[in-house]
Amino acid sequence: MKKGVVCLLLMVLLMGSSYAKEKSIIDTIAERIEFHGELEAGFKVEAVGHKSENNKVHSEIQLTTAGLSIEASVTDWINVTVVPLFEVDEFFIDEGYMTIGPTENIPFYLTGGLLYHPFGKREEYTHFPDDPFVNFPLTLYFGEIWDPGLIVGYTQKLPVGSLTLEGFLVYSDVSKCDDKRHADTFGFNVSYNLSNEDYNFEIGGSYISNVLDASGLKDYFEDLGAWDGDLVSERDVDGIAVYMSGEYKNFYFTAEYMTVTEPFKGFYERGGTPEELTDTKGESLHPHVWGFEIGANIEEMLGLPKPVEVMFRYEGSLEAQPIYDIPKNRWAIGVNVGLYEYLTWSVAYAVEDYDPDWETDYEDDRTSRNLFFTQMAVEF
Repeated sequence: MKKGVVCLLLMVLLMGSSYAKEKSIIDTIAERIEFHGELEAGFKVEAVGHKSENNKVHSEIQLTTAGLSIEASVTDWINVTVVPLFEVDEFFIDEGYMTIGPTENIPFYLTGGLLYHPFGKREEYTHFPDDPFVNFPLTLYFGEIWDPGLIVGYTQKLPVGSLTLEGFLVYSDVSKCDDKRHADTFGFNVSYNLSNEDYNFEIGGSYISNVLDASGLKDYFEDLGAWDGDLVSERDVDGIAVYMSGEYKNFYFTAEYMTVTEPFKGFYERGGTPEELTDTKGESLHPHVWGFEIGANIEEMLGLPKPVEVMFRYEGSLEAQPIYDIPKNRWAIGVNVGLYEYLTWSVAYAVEDYDPDWETDYEDDRTSRNLFFTQMAVEF
């Protein structure tokens, strides 16, 4: 994988240099390649309540994320992006894709490679420090589609606002076929944006033909030791997501909802036996996940010397705990402080409750969790 990344970057440089015949390689790199990085370190303390025993207190400090985004402009309408990433204890290529378009005259674009597909908004819709350290947001588990694939998009300015249409095809780990992996999961995303100097408003919706390809469900089987990366379903399960966000001067809000169109039935490891996930009444699960967040920048109102943002977030789920090991309800408050131009300090507190009728397949009879966490993040 590393050799492939190096070859890709060399190819970009060579192609770029053909457009700068009299310029040095350094000049070409400065003009055509941009680097964006992030480094995040966090500390958390959590107290988890159980039905069968006393509360368990756990603390942890981690270098949670170290990533470098390399963006190369081959021409004005061809761009390449590669993102090597370290998360907690694993190093991997998070994204690697090429985008063709859009241009001033052609509003269409095509993106192909290893990427996150546009189903919902997920972590884009929270200002809290997000996964993997503290499991924010809940919609990340339901709707994160991370696989090789293709996105075809169209963006167009309207007399009022702008419209974006996207269709995507996924080379999925989850298939109805017992022979081999197929590019047979597809979906689309539609969003409308309205903005001016004072406010910004977005509303949209997404559809995917097989939400079983989401990272959260794959993690469920992997943690049980029941899946080695090859999951089969007797039938696809459609997923839908709707979302909305708004900004007005110093204030913002976000809201997102995700669900399936029918209950989960009949999916299993290739060569294994069907796995049925049922609720407490023995019926197939029909999970729903949602989140709502509001916040404001308060430094101007209070005359503070540094940027300060306060946030409140509520998240909930229904029939999702046995699959994703996520709470039924979560309330969280937090603060982000911009200490320097590239350095942000975050601190937050969250309270969660779990459905007492559920005991997940991890043999975990938790009932509640109190979570305090803080993070230092450098982004450039």
